[in-house]
Amino acid sequence: MGSSPSGNRLARRKILFRFAIFNAFRRKGIAIFAILGAALGIALMTVLLSISEGMNQQMGEMMDELAGGIAVYPKAAPLGFMIPSPIGLPISYADEIETIENVDNVHPQVTVFVPTEDYAFGDPMGTLMGGVDLGREIEEDSPVAPGNIIEGEPLTTASENEVILGTLAATAARGGDYAKVGGTMEMTVLGGGNATLTLTVVGIFETGNTMYDFSIYTDIDTARRLTPYIAAGEANFIAVEATSREYVSDIATEIETMFENREVPVSTTVAKEMLESFGEMMGTFESFLWVVSLVAAIAGGVSIFIVMLISVIERTKEFGILKASGWSNRNIIGSVVIQSITIGLLGAALGLAIGYGAGQGIDAYIRMDIAAVTWRLILIIAAFGILVGVVGGLYPALRAARVSPIESMRAV
Repeated sequence: MGSSPSGNRLARRKILFRFAIFNAFRRKGIAIFAILGAALGIALMTVLLSISEGMNQQMGEMMDELAGGIAVYPKAAPLGFMIPSPIGLPISYADEIETIENVDNVHPQVTVFVPTEDYAFGDPMGTLMGGVDLGREIEEDSPVAPGNIIEGEPLTTASENEVILGTLAATAARGGDYAKVGGTMEMTVLGGGNATLTLTVVGIFETGNTMYDFSIYTDIDTARRLTPYIAAGEANFIAVEATSREYVSDIATEIETMFENREVPVSTTVAKEMLESFGEMMGTFESFLWVVSLVAAIAGGVSIFIVMLISVIERTKEFGILKASGWSNRNIIGSVVIQSITIGLLGAALGLAIGYGAGQGIDAYIRMDIAAVTWRLILIIAAFGILVGVVGGLYPALRAARVSPIESMRAV
């Protein structure tokens, strides 16, 4: 009893597949060259896109944690909330803001800018130091809460000229003595000529919030000594948190209305707006990473294209004989494309491994989990491996299909 047509087709497909895989490694040196070419391009792609994935994850976490936040600052502040204002506002504003419905907590601060040229904490321009009123109630998730101190001691109401550092700020300082418990910083007093203030690091804190953990905190009186323009009883920034993100816009509007006719009117910026603006910049950066990744992947595809073209040229007679023995153009094209996809997938797997290792090295170097290899990224890399294989092998496959059996047989 003969085999069914469907069984014969399945057997032929298995033979075709085995034939294609075998031919992918007939010339091992050339195959390795193609795999390495694709791997290097996809490794760069993996590193760049893993950084993009990591930044998106951190952005999402920050959005969740800070979405209920509102920044309150003097309306006349030269640079808004981004740079500490030399203009003060009455700290009593904080007490009035607390009476607004759906306000969860309020923290008046005197913020100070620490330029990178003086002390480097990871930011290319500088780091913010927040002077917190330790006499007010401190929530458990606050950076200055004693429970968040992982090394040294917390700040107390008796603290004077003492600071605590976030873990990311401390590690970004790369071993600088000023970033260790017991280390000191000589800070220049704003507008004080050559006057300086020596600050001692008494603790390292960790909240899990990237924005907080890249910051420095001290008590509000120490911050005022660094910024004499801010008088006793004043702050230059008030951090407000709503009970729910749905109330944020209404609270911000009410705060501005509450103080619009005062001697020091205020402006507000909600955390969502801050993060959305930052997210737009991140989106532009992510697009740039994608462009570079695509160029790298194309470069890997070129190496496959060259190798497959050489392979087809060398096997011209073989393809002619196969066609003479009954292979269709579809069989020939399928054989070459499968061979090319095999090389592309192996290159993708090797590139993913190399890229993952490079990403771990970057994390170790900057001491921050920035490169994230997710299942989404793995699927993208696998898809690119297949795409690179198809694109790299399509023209050589079409060329192989155009081989004339008669001409090939005459050349034998």
